[in-house]
Amino acid sequence: MRFKPTTISVATAGAISMAITASLLAGQAIAQTPDSVAPQKIEKIQVTGSNIKRVDAETISPIQVISAEEIKRSGKQTVAEILRAIPSAGTGGLNDLTGSNSFSSGASSVSLRGLGSASTLVLINGRRIAPYGLSDPNFGQSAVTNLDAIPLDAIDRVEILKDGASAIYGSEAIAGVVNIILRKDFKGGSISTRGATNYSGIYNTATIAGTLGLGDLAADRYNLFLNIEGFHRERVGFRQAESFLNRSEFFNSTRYRTGQRAFSSYAPQFNIIAGPDESFVFNPATLGDVSIFSLAGARSLTPCPLGQQRPGQPVCRFDVWPFIDIVPKSDRINFFSRGSVDLNGTTSLFAEASFNQIKTRYTGAPRVAGDIGSFFASTTNTVVNIPEVLPPGHPNNSTGDFAAYRYRFSDVGPADSEVKSDTIRLLVGAKTTLGAWDFEVGALYNENKTDATSFNQIRTSVFTRALLDGTYNFANPTAGSVTAAQLRVNSKDTAKSSFSILDFKTSTEFGSLPGGAIGVAAGLEYRREERRATPDPLKGLGEIVGFGAASAEGSRNLVGVYAEVRLPVLKTLELQIAGRTDKYSDYGRSSIPKIGAAWTVLPTLKLRGSYAEGFRAPSLTEISKSSVSAFTTILDPKLCIDGSELACQTGIGLLIAANPNVKPETAKTYNVGIVFEPTKDSSLSLDFYKIDRRNEISTLSLNDILNNEDNKDPRFVGRIVRGKPAPGQTVGAIQVIRTGFFNLGRTLVQGIDLDARTKFSLQEYGRLDTSLLLNYTDQFKGSGSPEAPLLSFAGFRDYARVRARASATWEIGDWASTGTANYFSGFKTFSNGDLDAGTCASPTSQYLGYCKVDDSITVDVGTEYRGFKNLTISLTIQNLFNRRPPADPLNRPANLEWYTPYGAYATLAAKYTFR
Repeated sequence: MRFKPTTISVATAGAISMAITASLLAGQAIAQTPDSVAPQKIEKIQVTGSNIKRVDAETISPIQVISAEEIKRSGKQTVAEILRAIPSAGTGGLNDLTGSNSFSSGASSVSLRGLGSASTLVLINGRRIAPYGLSDPNFGQSAVTNLDAIPLDAIDRVEILKDGASAIYGSEAIAGVVNIILRKDFKGGSISTRGATNYSGIYNTATIAGTLGLGDLAADRYNLFLNIEGFHRERVGFRQAESFLNRSEFFNSTRYRTGQRAFSSYAPQFNIIAGPDESFVFNPATLGDVSIFSLAGARSLTPCPLGQQRPGQPVCRFDVWPFIDIVPKSDRINFFSRGSVDLNGTTSLFAEASFNQIKTRYTGAPRVAGDIGSFFASTTNTVVNIPEVLPPGHPNNSTGDFAAYRYRFSDVGPADSEVKSDTIRLLVGAKTTLGAWDFEVGALYNENKTDATSFNQIRTSVFTRALLDGTYNFANPTAGSVTAAQLRVNSKDTAKSSFSILDFKTSTEFGSLPGGAIGVAAGLEYRREERRATPDPLKGLGEIVGFGAASAEGSRNLVGVYAEVRLPVLKTLELQIAGRTDKYSDYGRSSIPKIGAAWTVLPTLKLRGSYAEGFRAPSLTEISKSSVSAFTTILDPKLCIDGSELACQTGIGLLIAANPNVKPETAKTYNVGIVFEPTKDSSLSLDFYKIDRRNEISTLSLNDILNNEDNKDPRFVGRIVRGKPAPGQTVGAIQVIRTGFFNLGRTLVQGIDLDARTKFSLQEYGRLDTSLLLNYTDQFKGSGSPEAPLLSFAGFRDYARVRARASATWEIGDWASTGTANYFSGFKTFSNGDLDAGTCASPTSQYLGYCKVDDSITVDVGTEYRGFKNLTISLTIQNLFNRRPPADPLNRPANLEWYTPYGAYATLAAKYTFR
């Protein structure tokens, strides 16, 4: 095919990437208009990454397009599954499957290039989405878009811009842009349903959706449609899937016992820990400072259930597997509506309204007391301890002295949690053409409200009094005057995040260069951001045993101005120049440029390249009035000198505070590539990318704080709070570490994207379309502080080098069948710098001799039949050969960061359309 303007429809052209010709991605060949036929009117389209409308879909930046048809044929159930499967996605996203302990539980997100979800900008129809209400303080998750709130059935296509686009869209576009384009109009009606299950009849999901549309924009000058989608996912516990996922070497290891064997800490029985070899110090005034005790003198007041006593240890263990989800229960409902009115052929009005509700239920094992350590009460700004020893005279303590204990509150009940998230989105706008100028104005309000409820928690003050007074009997919880019902408390956190946006943009063409008219676009955006996270008041007071709290309160205004110019310098050479400046009311201004070029060397060969600067503004949770109090485990370098249990792995309180002085992250992005199209039915694009991100916003690491406790650097002074020293020691155990956000790190990532596509006519046997998408990560380096050297992560823990997806679709008559092979390269089990290969290879280490997670290859197949009037039926089987996820000893029974746990997974779907 030759690189020149092509006559295509708006809907088709919008689904075409820079690297691919219109004929290949639109699913139809482009016919040249014969001389005897009057030429069609050339329509201009707009592609993600540019605000300039153009007559062809070629841009300077590489774009991947996922059509609604591809989504349907994939068998994926959610938007998150679709995006996490693309080769350019990496580690660092949220996953609602594993989110029970996350500060952003119930959300799913995508992380392009592995740079974190906060550096991936997600849009709906080219406009921003308010972040998820709950905020995770971990690096890269401070402001993320919850993909689960986007209706799958209403999607027309997804455009993924894979180079920096901050100059066009502003903050968060460092790693790229995901533009989810929903339907613009619909006439008639449709109802669809799909159900999915695996080979064992678990991992069941069910979806039903309906769409009703009135009016024809071309004939009636109006269109109004409504889409409703409901989704249900059943819970699957680890125990249900264990026989498929778990390995015998893990099952038999004393480190990782599962099934009928004891797996985790501390049984529902009570254990006394006392004896001549025990050593601890207890401060009755603060109820803290317990340190350095062993399990040598442990005994149980009640018999240990069969199979729950670990060999070689006196303590009774508790099997937590029945209380742990591999897939939590989830119910979702989506409403999306859009109305459009064409006033006079050049002016139109449009409006969109949507509502989404998600309820996710996580199961949890009963809470434990006796090894909590310290935690922090953010409201009172104090350290909280619960008694970790029984006083003399307690009915369960016959030692005559203080005795340490461990106890799991099975009598209180399982510590389940539920997250309910409501999202509303309202948009009104207008488009018009005045002379050679196109104008668009819009007003958007987007809000997310999330409630997170934790059940069957322990009330600190009630438990403390009951333990010290001896009124709670561990051996017989119903015998004391304080019962489990009096200890039990539920907590509820609430969060709200909202965007109010006014935007205006315009574009035109003027003048004449050898290659054609100059294209210009400019725009103005005003945005009001608000965020509030309110933990349960009891958490702020330290009244929920071992629970932290995330609070935030902040708002800010933003005014952004941007402009873009397309210069067709020659018929074979095009330049793009763009720039944007954003003024934030809290930290100041960011201004960034972008420049790119495309050169048609031959009619079949094009070279392209771009340079862009980017930025990520500090999120409101990083810069405004916000804090997170949490509970974590550390190794104390001052006390962990003799291998004693508590000093080498002790629970402490953690406080993470916002920093009003933090500055934006900055980035420089380079992209160079070729597009080769030897025939009209084949194309190949190869793009090299490099992203250098600096001034990364992250919390001061606990290791740095611990190793610099005596450093006079202001960053480290006063961050460690210790208790009373034990007998014979000069320093006490750590109770709390205070950390906060700083501009600390740097990440350098570079690699190659390959996109190859072909179409074959099989004559009377139909048509065959093939595609190959591949990402190779050449380098992924990072450092956690300005002083530290860059450390390579590529090929190590969770940083695979290669992801690829090869697909072929055969269409003949009323049938369309697809086969897809998915490849994911393995990686070393450990992180670079953690240990040498010899340590990893030891079967007694935590790695059990597994030094590498193996490569993974899975095959998906599917077929679709359209032979019934108005009815389409499809069947898809993912992972046809029932391959298990590769063994990963640090993620048992499966690494859900990269792999799905389902095995062979079938989706049966049907759709009926009526006019």
